[in-house]
Amino acid sequence: MIGGTIGNYRIEREIGEGGMSHVFIGKTLAATDVLPADFSVVLKIMSDELAGEVTARKRFVKEAQILSKLRHRYITRFYEFINDAQNAVLVMEYVEGTPVDLLLGERGALPVSEAISVTQCLLEALVYAHGKGIIHRDIKPANLIREKSGTVKVTDFGIAKIKEGAGGAGQTVLTKSGFLLGTPHYMSPEQIREPKDAGAKSDVYSSGVVLYEMLTGALPFNSRSLPKLIDAIYRGEKQAPSALRPEIDKELEAIVLKAMTPRQDQRFETAREFFEALEEYNARQPVARTAQQKVSASNIEAAVQTQRAMTPPTPVIPTPAVQHWQLVNVKPETNEKFSLQGEMMVGRDRTCSIVLSHPAVSRKHARITLSGSHWLLEDLKSANGTYVNNARVDRVQLKPGDVVRFGADPACSYVLRDH
Repeated sequence: MIGGTIGNYRIEREIGEGGMSHVFIGKTLAATDVLPADFSVVLKIMSDELAGEVTARKRFVKEAQILSKLRHRYITRFYEFINDAQNAVLVMEYVEGTPVDLLLGERGALPVSEAISVTQCLLEALVYAHGKGIIHRDIKPANLIREKSGTVKVTDFGIAKIKEGAGGAGQTVLTKSGFLLGTPHYMSPEQIREPKDAGAKSDVYSSGVVLYEMLTGALPFNSRSLPKLIDAIYRGEKQAPSALRPEIDKELEAIVLKAMTPRQDQRFETAREFFEALEEYNARQPVARTAQQKVSASNIEAAVQTQRAMTPPTPVIPTPAVQHWQLVNVKPETNEKFSLQGEMMVGRDRTCSIVLSHPAVSRKHARITLSGSHWLLEDLKSANGTYVNNARVDRVQLKPGDVVRFGADPACSYVLRDH
């Protein structure tokens, strides 16, 4: 199959295999209205032995129907479905990054801020999918791909479900009572009991398990015996995250445990509520200065004191006219601009000096401070990062002409200009 072609795609190499399909990297042979020539894609091809199996083909058709409804920056994009007598092929976005399960295997527990950031990207994707009436039902680290930029893409909607009334007439539902769909370690009690009844709160639960694992480096339930594993999930018997990693504070621990409580009525109502809880937690965390920044600050202060002692008084010189700086949206048609003065907070919270209502922007996203004649930009542990000229930054001195982006969406990009 490697080197062969399917439709407009040449098969390059295999990257995965499942019970129903093989997954390959492919490239377009010619440009189309959607894709340029020689463009990398993912080809999910139904196994040859299942090509004539009606139920297997229906599952592929259902996944294509679901993917065609989804267009979100944190969900892998769907391009095309090839469905003929020989093949059933899903053509999807190729994401250059690392699956989160491999990150955990290589590094163990992730830094707390990184684990929260990954979870918030996941939850934003779920807020969108749930709004479309789509339940993922197989949330786990292997289905999250972390890009180099730090953003995360949710993939594999192969066992997703369209809620009744959301899929339109004739929507195929392929969930059987008593048949376990998903990965048991990440499944909610209600999904184990009756898979066809798993709703949005089941995805919330699975997201809580993923966050638990990223914070601790361990699964909350990990019995080798399936009956014992299921019993532990039903009872909710697990170690507190702080028992495995003492630096996890009680506030964050409470958020994780609420997300994955066995009783649905005690869980977060929605993925949005879970996201907001993490956002509020982030906003309350102090912004720590690095050791290098502290040393630099003390060295600068010492140099200033020495200079003052050695420098004779100088006559007062009239100061030049004050420059007025603005952040101006890179898209002129928006006519969006913000004047900078003193210290300014940027975020979605209405108390911020610069309010950006975009969902990719955190409540308290960044701080901009005038230091002498320069503006300093400081990211406040935002979920989706702050970027200057497409490079993610923690703290940086801005220069005229710098392009600042708050979060992952280019719509929140601004250039620093002298007004």
